[in-house]
Order: sequence, then C-alpha cells, then structure tokens
Amino acid sequence: MADLERTQVTDIVKGKAKDKNYHSNSIIDSRQEYSMLEKKMIYFAINQLDISPQNVQRDLFNDICFKIPVSAFGEDYSFKTLKTAINKITNRSITGGDNEKQHAFSINPFPFAEVKNGMVELVMYSKAVPLFIDLKIRGYTSYELDIALSLKSVYSQRLYELLGRFKDTGRWYVEIERFKFLLGIDKEKSFNGTLANGRLKEIVINPAMKELAEKTDLEFDYCFEKTGRKYTAITFIIKTKKLLKFIKTQDAKQDILTVTRQLREMPVSEHMPTIIQALSDYKFSYKQKENIKRDEKMISEFFRVHLDIIAGVVEIRKDKTSYMASVLMPLGLNK
Repeated sequence: MADLERTQVTDIVKGKAKDKNYHSNSIIDSRQEYSMLEKKMIYFAINQLDISPQNVQRDLFNDICFKIPVSAFGEDYSFKTLKTAINKITNRSITGGDNEKQHAFSINPFPFAEVKNGMVELVMYSKAVPLFIDLKIRGYTSYELDIALSLKSVYSQRLYELLGRFKDTGRWYVEIERFKFLLGIDKEKSFNGTLANGRLKEIVINPAMKELAEKTDLEFDYCFEKTGRKYTAITFIIKTKKLLKFIKTQDAKQDILTVTRQLREMPVSEHMPTIIQALSDYKFSYKQKENIKRDEKMISEFFRVHLDIIAGVVEIRKDKTSYMASVLMPLGLNK
C-alpha cells in the first residue's frame, strides 16, 4: 500500500453520492466472493471514483482511501458484523482476464479497511485502480446506486450487475461452470454434482429473479441448456421494465384494433348500447353525448380513444373528459 502522503482521500460525507454507478466490465466479469455488506462498501467506492464514459482517469497511480459513514449502508449493522466484513474484504481477491488473449489477473483491491467513529475507511490499492476506472478496455455497465444497495442477497447483487451488462442484447448465454465461477460458488460442494442445477435454481437464480423483478428495472427468464445428456449452460432472457411496458402497450393496441374493427363491422344499432354505456363514464353534457351518437366518425374515434384510456395506452394529464373532448372537437363536437 502506498504511503499516506500518496493516498487520495474521498469522503462521501463531504461529497454527495452520485445517483448512478459506472461499473467496469473488467470487474463485473471477474470471480468474486464478497458478502452483501462488502459489496455495499464496493458500490460506494465505485460511486466515488471520478469516472464516467466521458471522463476516465488514466493518471491515478496512488492508493485511494474512501471514508463511508456506516449509516450509508442502509441497515443497523452491529460492530461485530462490520468487523467481520472489513476483516474479510482485505483478504479477498478478484480473478479475471481473457483466456483467448492468454491474459489472467488476480488481485486484492482493498488491502486496508477500518471501522472507527461510525465510519468505514476503505483503501483501494493503486494497482487495482485501472481495473475499476478504465471503462474503454472491456466497456462498462451502469446502474442506480440506490437499487443496488436495496438488494438483500449477494446473488441478486451479482445478477443485477451481470444481467445489466447484457440488457441491451436481451440475452446472456453462459456455461454453468463459468456462471458459478463468476458468482464465487465454484468451490462450494453444494453446487457440484448431479444436484447442482437444482441448487442453483433454489438458492441462487429463483430468489434473485423474484427480487430483481420487485426492485429493479430488470426481469428475466432462463433455461438450462444440454450438451448430450448433461446440462452445461444457462441462457438468460433479459427484459427491462421499459421494454415490458412497450410490449404490454403494443398488445393492448392490438386488442383495441381488433375490437374497433369488429365494432365497425357491426350495425350501429348493435353496438350503440356499448357506446351509451361508455359515454356514461365521461362528464359530457346531454347535448354533447347526442352530438357524438349521431356522428359515425365521432363514434368510431370515441370508442377507439376510450379503449386506449382503459388499457393505459395513453397518458391522461388532467381528466379523461377533457382529453376526449380535445380529440373529438376537430370532428365537430360542440362545446
């Protein structure tokens, strides 16, 4: 570790935590064995590095000291728990590299940690700094700090990072042994042998799937892939909440188009009761309702927009009567 004079100090009491983290894929693709509390410490360290895709520090050769208030971790951690975490984080290594390029590394990024006066002091080793800050070597994954901190399982934390990396492609294919390596469980006997897949589902994947769906912008499905008779890989299908909302909206639009087409094919006398019932949901005057019912184009447009509103396809800023009136007035709705 560098001398104190050469150690850059970052104190999140003085510097407000940023909303978003930029997490180097070199670190995401490494083997990690950190606990949930240790991961929270690392999230704050990453958050306080002066990095972004547009601003990468290439001249940092000193150790960096991070000072984090215990209260920032979001739970009432006991001194015993904090002591255990700092003892372990200073003895853990991350391992990664690229086999095709015959490149491998193993490093302990945090050689010093201390709990004192309600603060955690965490020092990042200078040799580890480039792995965390250079976003152009392997790219980066961004995520919301508050969401990462809210997760209650280290497996949820890791899957949030790993799946977040592939959310733009919507698919992540990974060999089972590689998956276990990345989550730091490849040496645990409970995940070895013929029952390993069941343990992965029960302990790792399914609980994380539920928590990510509840707390993050990510949802996923997965399936185990076979090579011969043996399961050898997992395919994750990743969907963001934005994409799911879009799909739901498109489905709703299709349903609306189908219903509207069917109504248009029916004689007016057959679907007029439906129109009258729908009109009762709006605060139109008697004269306006009669105006709508007498105009075939207005009826068609009214019912199309009405179904849009029910399905949540359109966003109503004021009230739905005003919105509907703004749509129908160009067609001749009287004031």
